[in-house]
Amino acid sequence: MMNFFLKFYFHKHPLFLVLLSFFFSSFIFAQDEEEEALPFDAVIESEMGGKRMKFYGNTRFNFNQAYFSNWISGGESALTVLYGLDYNFNYSDRNGLVWDTNLLLSIGTTYLSGSKFLKKADDRFEINSLVGKQINRYWNYSGFLNFKTQLLPGFRFYNEDGNELREKVSQFLSPAILQAGLGFYYKKSDSFRLNLSPISARFIVVSKNYTKELAPDAKYFGVDFNKRSKFFFGASISGFFQKEIMKNIIWENKFSTYVNYLEKTKNVDFEWDTNIRFKVNNKISGNFILHLLYDDDLLGELQVRELLGLGVNIDL
Repeated sequence: MMNFFLKFYFHKHPLFLVLLSFFFSSFIFAQDEEEEALPFDAVIESEMGGKRMKFYGNTRFNFNQAYFSNWISGGESALTVLYGLDYNFNYSDRNGLVWDTNLLLSIGTTYLSGSKFLKKADDRFEINSLVGKQINRYWNYSGFLNFKTQLLPGFRFYNEDGNELREKVSQFLSPAILQAGLGFYYKKSDSFRLNLSPISARFIVVSKNYTKELAPDAKYFGVDFNKRSKFFFGASISGFFQKEIMKNIIWENKFSTYVNYLEKTKNVDFEWDTNIRFKVNNKISGNFILHLLYDDDLLGELQVRELLGLGVNIDL
């Protein structure tokens, strides 16, 4: 019954997400009233372990490989190589300033026997930076900046007259997404943080090379014919959650939603990136990544990315 109620209101009232965020923030504010009297020195000692700055993260190399030779039941040889890094920088001072920045890079390629082209396995570059002013132990006023794009060209592969061909459909900074906003930042620990931004601007930027030849009513990643960018104004909720589900197995989740006030207000864009990291030993580890993305302006369908690999993992 509760699920039906939420789905009904979420569909009928596109700004329900914003009202829910305000209700959620008010509820947790009330829980934290007892901590408002804490001096900022005590806040910083508890949050940063006595440190003003903290730098930590993870670098990983993953490999997936399959080889077939004269295998009667069939099969194609394949090799996938993935490289990724995910680093965080945290800063706090005695005046209650909080600055958290995250850098994410993930890139990979796949070789398939019989194909003359290497194909992408992953290509992401993202920077998230948030500056806050502490209200109490866990809550901050906040301003955030998010930037993401790809590093390598993207191609559409097809066959014509028996030949394997490709067409470039995207490239570095095309598209690029820039988002900034004001709101409230909740951070209880490095394992859980939440940013509520009822005022959030968003830009999608592309190369005009891809829009100048569009049909007049067509769009390229949401950008109109012969344009370079598109502007959005709305609300966003984003966050991070991490949990050790059992020894040497870490479950990480990054999530975000966006509601556009200006058009298509019933559409809610969302992104959920979940990563299960399991250690074999201090150097060898595995990853299972499931990445779900729905953005009506980029592609009006659910995008799914799933990776499973074993490789070298370096924690900092």
